[in-house]
Amino acid sequence: MKKFVIKSYGVSQLAQLYYPDRSEQSAVRLFRKELHETRGLWRALQEVGYQGYTKVLTRSQVKIIVQYLGEP
Repeated sequence: MKKFVIKSYGVSQLAQLYYPDRSEQSAVRLFRKELHETRGLWRALQEVGYQGYTKVLTRSQVKIIVQYLGEP
């Protein structure tokens, strides 16, 4: 298994890593829902510049997501 690398990812790219058994659209929808519903995650992302429909996640945003959700 390949080690997960903290780097910039497209939202759909990262979503599909978390939900590999889903279609791209479904994975993105579930991923965005998770970002909103995980306690503290949404606020932490906003503090580093995340906006609701950002298409590309920065390295720092990905790092925060992994801290809250674990590695995909």
